[in-house]
Amino acid sequence: MAIFDDVVVNAKSAASVVSKKAGEIFDLSKLRISLASLRADLSKQYQALGEAFYNGDPAEEIEAIKEEITTIKQNIADIENVLANAKNTVTCPACGEKLNKNAKYCFTCGTALPVDKNKCPSCGAKLVEGAKFCAACGTAVGNVEEEKTEEKTEE
Repeated sequence: MAIFDDVVVNAKSAASVVSKKAGEIFDLSKLRISLASLRADLSKQYQALGEAFYNGDPAEEIEAIKEEITTIKQNIADIENVLANAKNTVTCPACGEKLNKNAKYCFTCGTALPVDKNKCPSCGAKLVEGAKFCAACGTAVGNVEEEKTEEKTEE
């Protein structure tokens, strides 16, 4: 009977993992659909801006359209960041190249990528504030170096 109980527990665990992964895929699909919709809206707003400018519409109307374009662009960037995080990629701030999340430099332009001090430089796991070592991989992190520097200055 114990073997049957183990099989049931393992099956429930596997079903839970599959369900969670399916939910994540569904959420990413919804984001991709939203992204396509926002890009279509952006195109329409650019067209409206051109028509308003061509027709000599009041500056207030043109500014309202420009503000809408800015809002849409920010929403697009936010969704692209969420999708990039799901794909374990980052975007080079200089050239826009898609890079592995753990990259330190862009392979296209050589730009040094910003370092997130809240993530382990080795495995990318989130660090607990004040941690001296990564809980996921054991790599020494920032505070160890700071303490070594402080010890040398005290001597």
